[in-house]
Formats: sequence, C-alpha cells, structure tokens
Amino acid sequence: MAKSVCIIGAGPSGLVAAKTLTHDAPKDTFHVTVFEASHRIGGLWPVSKVDEGMVNPDMCVNQSKHTVSFSDFGWEEGKASFPKAWEVGEYLERYRERYGVSVRLGCRVVGTEVAGEVWRVRVREDEEDEKTYNFDHLIIATGFFGKPKIPNIFDGLDVPVWHSSKVRNVKDLLTEGGSKPPASGKNIVVVGGQMSGIETAGSLAFEISSAANTPGIPAFLNPEKYVVCNVVQKPVWVMPLFFPKNPDVEISEGGVITKKKNPSPTILPLDLVNYNLSWRPPGPIQNTSGHVTPEGAQMVHGFMETYIGTDQADLDADLSMTGDIRSEPPLLACSDHYTEFVRHKKIQTISGRASRASSPNSIEISDSSGNLSQISDIAAIVCATGFDASASLSFLPSDILETLQFSPTSDEFPLALNIHSTISRKVPSLGFVGFYRSPYWGVMEMQARFLSALWSGDAKAAKALEDDVTIDSMLKLRTDPRRAQFPMGDYAYLMESFSSILSITRQEPPSTSPDAKTGIVLPPRYLPDSASLEQKNEAKTALEIIDRIFSDSANQGKFVARAVFRALQGIWHLERKISSRLDTFPSGSLSGKASFLPRHPTTKDVEMEYLYFEEGEFRPSWGGTMSAKRSYVYHYSESTDRIDVWFAKSDYKTSDYFFHELEFLISEEKEGELQPWRAKSSHLCIEDLYNVTYEFSFSGTTLAKWTSRYEVKGPKKDYVIENVYMRPI
Repeated sequence: MAKSVCIIGAGPSGLVAAKTLTHDAPKDTFHVTVFEASHRIGGLWPVSKVDEGMVNPDMCVNQSKHTVSFSDFGWEEGKASFPKAWEVGEYLERYRERYGVSVRLGCRVVGTEVAGEVWRVRVREDEEDEKTYNFDHLIIATGFFGKPKIPNIFDGLDVPVWHSSKVRNVKDLLTEGGSKPPASGKNIVVVGGQMSGIETAGSLAFEISSAANTPGIPAFLNPEKYVVCNVVQKPVWVMPLFFPKNPDVEISEGGVITKKKNPSPTILPLDLVNYNLSWRPPGPIQNTSGHVTPEGAQMVHGFMETYIGTDQADLDADLSMTGDIRSEPPLLACSDHYTEFVRHKKIQTISGRASRASSPNSIEISDSSGNLSQISDIAAIVCATGFDASASLSFLPSDILETLQFSPTSDEFPLALNIHSTISRKVPSLGFVGFYRSPYWGVMEMQARFLSALWSGDAKAAKALEDDVTIDSMLKLRTDPRRAQFPMGDYAYLMESFSSILSITRQEPPSTSPDAKTGIVLPPRYLPDSASLEQKNEAKTALEIIDRIFSDSANQGKFVARAVFRALQGIWHLERKISSRLDTFPSGSLSGKASFLPRHPTTKDVEMEYLYFEEGEFRPSWGGTMSAKRSYVYHYSESTDRIDVWFAKSDYKTSDYFFHELEFLISEEKEGELQPWRAKSSHLCIEDLYNVTYEFSFSGTTLAKWTSRYEVKGPKKDYVIENVYMRPI
C-alpha cells in the first residue's frame, strides 16, 4: 500500500520533493499531496515580471543557471547565464508541468500533530473551514525565509523603513509606495553587509545612476543628490558574476618558475570556477564549512584576492581585506556593480552597527571599538537584516519543536537535524528539504532522494541515519564565533556525501580512474542509475551545453567581452595623445576624467548599457588650453557576446548613430610573454575610416589598465589618437 506524504510548500524544495517521490520512486510507493498557501507555485521566486513576492522579479540570480537547476531538467541554451528571478519562476512552472506535479494552491497548513504513527494536518483552503487530513509522513519545504526581520531601533524615524525583500525601485522606497512625498534627506541607508545588503545597495545605486544618466524625465526627482550609505559590520569580499578561470600564470624567468597575474584570463560564470572538484585533496571530500580555523580563513581570503584581483583597499578602508581580518571567517557577496559605485563615491561604506535612531532623520552607528558616529540627512532606510525562520514552522506542535531543540534565535540552525538538515533520528517520519540558509538546488534534490530512499525501506539510508553524529557539532555552531557565513556552504562536500549514501555515481569522462575527482559540481552529474532514459537524455543535453561553454571560453574567448564590459564601470583617469599628419587638424594632448555610468538599456535587445562621459583639458600643439567633453553609449548583450559603441547626441545622453563594434582577438600564447586581451574594429563613418584597436589588461576580475588607439583617415582627416585609462589613485 502506498505511503501518504504531505509536503508543505511549492517552492523549489517542495516541487523537487514531490517530483522525486512520485516520479523517481517505484510506482505506488508514495501518494503525495502538496499544500501551498499562496495561489501560485515558486515560493520566493516570482513566476512573472509583475509578481509581488519576497524577491524582486528583475533581480538576477547569483549562481548561474547551471547551478540553479535540477539534475534532469536543464535550461534552454539561449537563456542568459544568470537568469532573472521571474525566469526562475517560469523554469519551476515548466519543471512542474514536465513531471506532472500536482499542487493544491491556496491551502494554508495551520496546524499539525502526531497521533500514533499518523500526522494529522489541519488545512484552511481560502475562506473555507479547516479540514484535517491524515498522512504517514510530513515534509517541510517552507524555506528559511519565514518573516522579514526589521530591528525596532528605527521606530522613531520619520522616513520610510523597509526590509530589503520589499524594495523594487527607488521611487517607491522614497515615497512609501507612492503614499507620501519623499523626505528631504539625500542618504539612502542600507543596514547589512552580507549577501542581501551588498546586492540591495548595488541595486539602489544602479537605479540612481540610471535615473541621473538617462535622457528624458527621471524616474524620481533629483536623482543626482542621492547617495547610498551601506552599514557593514565587517569587510566583505564582493564577487562579480563572472570569474577568471586562470587568474595567475606560471612564468619561467632564468630557470625559476614564478607566478604572475594573467592579463588575459579565460572567463566563466563564477560557479563554473568555484565548485571545482579537482581542487580537493585525494580521498573522500571533507567539509570545509562550519567552524573556520584561522588557517582555513587565510586560505579563502587568499583565494578571493587572487580571483577578484585586489584586496579591496583601493576601494575604501571599510572594505579593505588587509591585516587581522585575513584570519577571520570571510564574508562573501555577489554584485556586478557594488565595488565601482564605492570607488565612485556613489556608495559610502560605514563600518559598525546601527544602534538607535538619534533624531527623526538620523541614526547612530557604533563601531567595533565602541566609537559612535552618526548618519544624518536620511531619505530612507533599508534593512537587509535577514529573516526569522520561526514563521515557517508555526504549524509544528510544541512537543515536536522541543524534541528538535528548536531555537528561535538561531539564524543558521533553528532545528537540530541529522543528515545535512534533512531529518531527525528522533522523529523519522518528518523530513525537511531546503530548510537551511541559502540551499543549493542540487542539495535540495539530494535531500528529497534521501527521504524517498529512507521511507522506501533502503537499508543504506537507514544505516546512515542511525550512524549520523553531526547534531552535536551543529548545536555548537549555533554560538561559535568562528562559524562560517554559510555553515552548510560546502557544495562539493554535501553533494559527494549524499551521493555516497545514495550510491549515486558521479558522471566522469569514460577514461577517468574510479577515484578521480574532476570538473565542476553540477546537478546533472549526479543522476541515479534508476533514472529513465528521458531523464538521462536531459542530463546529457545539459552537460553538453556546459561542455560547449568551457570549450568556447577556452578557444573563442567567450565571456571576455562580458568581463571587460563589467570592469569598465566607474571612473578613470584619461591621458590622450593626438598626432595629426595634416596642418589643418590639430595635434595635442588631453588629461581628464572618463566615466562609464550604468543605466537601464535605452535600446531593445541590449542587456547592459553605459553612458560614457569624458571631460578634460585639451592642449593643442599650437599652445593654450581648452575644455573638452564628449560622450558615447556602450552596449553589451550575452546573445552576441559583443560590445558596441554609439555616438551620443548633443544632450550627451541620447544614443545617436553607430560608431563601432569590438571584436576580441584570439592569439596564440607565446612562452614567457604575458599579453593583454586585444580587440579591434574598423568602421566607415560617412567619409572617414576609423580603425580602432584596444588592449585590456586584467588583474583577476578587475581591469588594471586599458588602452585604445584610433587611426582615422578621410578627405580632411589623417591622425592617430592614443588613449590610456588608469584608475584614479
């Protein structure tokens, strides 16, 4: 007789749990019912561009689509590497349809209790009376994001105070959703310096930049006056979404091998670099998360500096990763825009904790030494202060919570659970999928597989639960001052541990030895032998797409244009030399400042756009000086993987007509030589031919320097322009 299973929640964890039990287990092993309180699936993930939920539909994921996916259902090849949140919701809807997962929408679980060996689940469907259903097993897939936490220290403020999950745009934030005029202040304060704090601060600064630098009426008044103030307790490493695969190279100098920065690395989505199994020592993979030793911290800090390309001291003292911080557990965040907004003073980082409201539009900050400072002239406050998971467990009875050693104050481990936060040996009929901070989709799938195996009577799964001894270390981590930012963040360890328990053989190239660990951790590499032919073909297709990405990155420079475009953001010191061969056209030099100002695309089929603006003092060869300024519009689209440049109109903001497109050159490596990435273009502009060459020298993800050279020939033109761009000191 089939065992009845209740699954609470229809986000990614609930859907993969339902699919695993109904589709992957032997027929008639389980009868599954999924209750979802809202009227759509997806959980945090919106299913449309206008969906209102805890995640902004327009936000990009911070792991690529190859990690944000399940093993037997890949993304289309043409989708962006980092889809937007609403596209993730659409993926989940297609996944649900593909595997026929049935969900009862608008059904809120209001209470549960254990009666003998049966779970009694009370459900309220819309406005109807409660109904009680009996199940053999219960899976909680409600996620960790139960209720946004907003500190009550801001109660005395007369400005909007929002949680980061509510923020969609600057205008709504400043006006309380359009209900009142903006406050007079100029500082938008983001409290919180981890993932959501960095992401929110970068997003707000981008909105301000776009409003200030887009032609026409701005989305909100006086955007140029606003500054984002980000209150961070400790420095945080800020990773862009694309990483160099080979940031360093070994060079032989006089018979001695030295390691130097690679100015022309190959580029990949960051998770196709970071989750590399070949980096792990021989033997079973050990957990590197949880408690972080000083030596372990130093290793991670060193890795981040190598791959990001800087210790961030050049950005701001409060982001500097120098000194004693290198022995502390590192904090990591993802943002393409944040660091250069800091350099450009559009984001001001402030080290400390927000302690209290000191006036209707001011807050007090206390630093690590107890020194007090103040942020005044505040326009709004955004709290990126996390969530209370208790609301996601409100339906569990008190005796079960007590058995699971529930701690409402623990942000990381509110429950004491076995097998990587999947189940408790004390309550073996109750399972959890995705109930930990920042769960990987591949791990959610593994948790569902484990519960399916255990409840199907699999002896190896039962033995793993019986032998599990991780709860004591988990409970210690609740108060461990050296706890990792993500205590269950070792993706490779979790996937390998589950695959061992479940006897899933990781997919490896045919000639690989049985003990070898190669390549990147990816869900389609961990498919059980019992998978159907269709599932195996799905996984095979997904891996073929990823193989092509690696090949195109190595052989065709794929994503180099994307990495260059991101690294151009912000301010540069510009030195220009003009050498004319005609007396009628002046030679001379220019010193000035160039800025790449991010904004929402003003052209269709473009994913990223900058307004380029430069101004400086031009010194013609015949003497004197004159002020000079000009602007262009730069575009990038992943579909073409190209950067193109357009002239701007006389308003210095509006895109006018096409200038040129950059073609990156793949050159053969020469032993002992470190060459930058080069690009070229040739374009006939009316009667004048522009031949342009570029050189971009990387240091990790950052551009240390870049140059451009224009050779211009026409009826009345014959000159060369040489530009050198360096970051201001």
